Amino acid sequence: MKKTLSGIALCSLLFFSANAQTPTNNSTLFTIGNEKVSADEFVKVYQKTNVSGEADFSEKSLRDYLELYVNFRLKVKQAKDMKMDTTAAVINEFKTYRSKLTPSYMFDTSLLREGYKRMQTELHVEHILVKMDPNASPADTMKAYKRIMNYSKMLSSKKADFNQLATDSSGDPSAKENKGDLGWISAMQVIYPFEKAAYNLKPGVMSKPVRTNFGYHLIRVIESRPSQGMATVSHIFIKLPAKATDEDMAKAKAKIDSIYGLLKGGANWDDLAKTYSQDKTSSAQGGQLKEFGTGQMVSEFENAAFALKQPGDYTAPVNTKYGWHIIKLVSKKNIGSYETMKDDIKKKIEGGPWKEHAKQSFVTRLKKEYQFREFSDKKMALFSKIDSSILKGVWNDSSVAKMKDVVFMLNDTKWAPESKSFTQADLADFIEKNQRKAMGKGTSKEVMLRNMYDQFTAASVTNFEDARLEAKYAPFRDLMEEYMNGILLFDLASDKVWTKAVEDTTGLKVFYDENKTKYMGLEKARTTTYTSKNQSVADMVTKYQAKGMSNDDMLAKINKKDKSNLTIVTDDYEKGKGSEIEKAGWEAGKSYTVKTDSVIRIMHIEQLLPPAPKPLNEVKGYVVADYQENLEKNWIAQLRQKYPVTINEQVFKSLIKK
Repeated sequence: MKKTLSGIALCSLLFFSANAQTPTNNSTLFTIGNEKVSADEFVKVYQKTNVSGEADFSEKSLRDYLELYVNFRLKVKQAKDMKMDTTAAVINEFKTYRSKLTPSYMFDTSLLREGYKRMQTELHVEHILVKMDPNASPADTMKAYKRIMNYSKMLSSKKADFNQLATDSSGDPSAKENKGDLGWISAMQVIYPFEKAAYNLKPGVMSKPVRTNFGYHLIRVIESRPSQGMATVSHIFIKLPAKATDEDMAKAKAKIDSIYGLLKGGANWDDLAKTYSQDKTSSAQGGQLKEFGTGQMVSEFENAAFALKQPGDYTAPVNTKYGWHIIKLVSKKNIGSYETMKDDIKKKIEGGPWKEHAKQSFVTRLKKEYQFREFSDKKMALFSKIDSSILKGVWNDSSVAKMKDVVFMLNDTKWAPESKSFTQADLADFIEKNQRKAMGKGTSKEVMLRNMYDQFTAASVTNFEDARLEAKYAPFRDLMEEYMNGILLFDLASDKVWTKAVEDTTGLKVFYDENKTKYMGLEKARTTTYTSKNQSVADMVTKYQAKGMSNDDMLAKINKKDKSNLTIVTDDYEKGKGSEIEKAGWEAGKSYTVKTDSVIRIMHIEQLLPPAPKPLNEVKGYVVADYQENLEKNWIAQLRQKYPVTINEQVFKSLIKK
C-alpha cells in the first residue's frame, strides 16, 4: 500500500502546522508505562488537529480527544519498541519527506524585508554595459574594468553623452534601440547587484562600475516615483506581423479604429474581445490578462494601463511593437502589507533574478553564524597540485592522497555544539566527483578551481545547517517528529489491522460466523420466471403448468425446435428493493404475468423466505470494516495492558474552559 502524506495524516490525526502554538502547561497530563506526556504537548496537538471549531476546551471535547491521543501514543510506543524507526524503508521515506521541507528553512529571511522596502519605490534607469563572461580570467576582467572606467571618465568629464555612448558602445544589444534606457523597474526585476546599486543612487547621479554576471555596468537613475501598485486589465488586440509593411500597419490601424468606434457606440466589450481580439489566450475571457506591476509589460502598454483611473475606463488605441491595443481597467490596488506579501516575495526571490544572490546571501549568513574560518594557504597548496586534466573533467585525487590539512572550519556553539573541520582530502574528493568537462570550457584552471571551491564551501555550510534544523526550529522539529510517528503508525496499523483484515480469510470467516446476525437480509420471495418468446409460448407454459409438468420436461418440449422459445430461471428477490414481483404482488403460490414488447414473463412465487444472514460474499466490505474495528479494539486493549496508562485528572481538569 502506497503511503501518502494525507494517508499518514489521517491515521495519525496529529500533524502540526509550522506555526505551532506556544505550550501553556509543562505538567504531566498522562503516562504510558514509563513515558510522560505533558499537558502542553496535548494542547498543542488538540488545537492544531481540531481545525473545524471543535477545539472548544469543553470537558467532552477534551476527553474525546484525549482518548484518541492516548491510543495514538500507545501505538507509536509499540512501534518504537519494535525498532521500526530503524528500518531502511522507514528511514528512507522519512528522509525523502524531510528533504522536501528543508528548502523553506534554507533562506536568508532578511531579503524579504529588503525586497518589500524596495517595492515601495520604482526607478526609471539607464545603463551602459561592458560585457564579460562570469568566469573571465583575471586578465580579461582587468581589460573589461579598464574599459568601463574609461567610459566613466568620459561621462564624468562630459566628453561623451550617456545615451549616445550606450547606443555606440554598450554590450547590451537592446541599447541600439533604447539608447541604454531600461524604462521603469521595481524590486526583484533585475539581478541583485544591479538593483542594489540603482536603489542607492539619487536621480541624475551615475554609479561607479557595478560588477554582475553580465559584466561591468554604469547605471544612472533618471527619476523615481512611489509604486504604482498592481493592475488588472483587459485588452482587445490587433497584431502586427514581425516585418510589417506600410500596408500591414494601415490595415491594423483601420481595424483597431473600427473596433474603437463600435465600442464608443455602445457595443459590448466582451463580445468585441471574443470576436475581434487576436490575443487568443485572453479573448475568450473578455481579453482579461493576469495582474501585473511596473516593468512587466512594454512601456507603452503599461503607461496607458496605469493612467486609467476607474474600473471600466478604457483607452484610445495604443500602439506597441506587438500591434494595437485598446485597454480597459478591471482593477488597481496598492502594494499590500508585509505580512500579506512576504510569501509572494519569497517566491519571486527564489524564482527570479535574485535567485543566485539569495543562495549566496544565505551561505554568507551561515558562515558568520558558524564562525567560518579559512586556511587559504592550505587551499592554495592543494590547488597547486591539481593539473590541467581538470579542464577535461578527468582529474584523479590519488595524486593528493596524502594532503589532509584543514582548509576551513565551522563552529556551532549554540544549537548542536560542534566544531567541524573540512580538509584538503574532503575538498579533493568533492572536486573529483563533481568535475565536468563542460566546466572547463573557455576558462582557466584557476577560475574552475575557484568556482568548485565556492560550490564545496556552500554545500558544506548548508549541510552543516541542515543537520541543525530540528535544534534551531521547534516547529520543524515537531513536524518531523509527527511525520515519523505517522509513518510508524501507518506501517504498524497496516500490519495489525488493515492488511490483516483483508488477508486473514480464516479470521474474517470466524468473525463473520460469530456476528452474522449483524448482516441480516430482508424477507425474500423465491421466484421462478418463465420468459416466453411470444404469446403462443406463454399459453403453452400455462397449459403445461396446469398439467403439473416439470420445468425440465417443459423446456424439452417447447424448445425442441427453437431453443429461444422459453427460458426458466429461479431467483430470490429481496423485499423493499422495488422488484417487478414486489410490484405485482408478494404472496406464495401466486403467479403474475409481465408483458413487454419483446417477451412475456410468467413469474411464479414458489415460497417466501424469512429474513436470514446474508452470505459473506455479499457483505464482505461491511464485514472487513467491522473486523478492522474489532482488531483495532483488541489491539488497543492489549497495548493498555502492556503499557499501563495513568491520567492526571487534576491536570486534565485545569485544561477545561467551559
